[in-house]
Amino acid sequence: VLAEPEQMNFDPTADQPEPLRYVGEVFRTYILAERGDELCLIDKHAAHERVIFERLKSGASRQTSQMLLRESETLLSMDEFSAVQENLERLEAMGFQFDCSDPPRLRAKAVPSFVLDLNIDEVVTEIAHNLALGKSDPQVHTFQDRLHTIARKSAIRSGDHSTLEELQQLAQEVWDNEAIRHCPHGRPVLFVIRKYDLEKQFRRRV
Repeated sequence: VLAEPEQMNFDPTADQPEPLRYVGEVFRTYILAERGDELCLIDKHAAHERVIFERLKSGASRQTSQMLLRESETLLSMDEFSAVQENLERLEAMGFQFDCSDPPRLRAKAVPSFVLDLNIDEVVTEIAHNLALGKSDPQVHTFQDRLHTIARKSAIRSGDHSTLEELQQLAQEVWDNEAIRHCPHGRPVLFVIRKYDLEKQFRRRV
């Protein structure tokens, strides 16, 4: 007679990490979140800038591209206009669509959703200017620099009002993605304080 197989007690949550719990925001700049015995402070501008940069770099921002009900028209120099023309495929991969039928006027037909609340004319001008600089000196002005520029322009800023949902989502995205631990310029995004260190500061028994 075969012995009955030994029953295994399986706990589906045993190996799962502690969830990140949103706590609040201070100075309209830093997100506070708690995870286990750790307090996480997140710079919301630096974090959002890095999130947008990664979306632009990977092409994920194309999925959020929004057609403009009213096309935005920007007057450029001929150097800037031709630089945009030469990079239309790259820009489309990031969610931008342009009409180049009336040089040197450039018409924006679609942009990534995170650009919609900005002055699109200013964003387009800066993109075109940076593309023209890269054309004249590609060693100094790389395409990465242009992505940094778009990300910096599009990111929420310190002092901006942010909804609870926006802050929760941003905090979770930072925690889940180790690539989002520094902004594109190298500034830290996340700072962690252990409960043990807090209790030492307050001279509690540890």
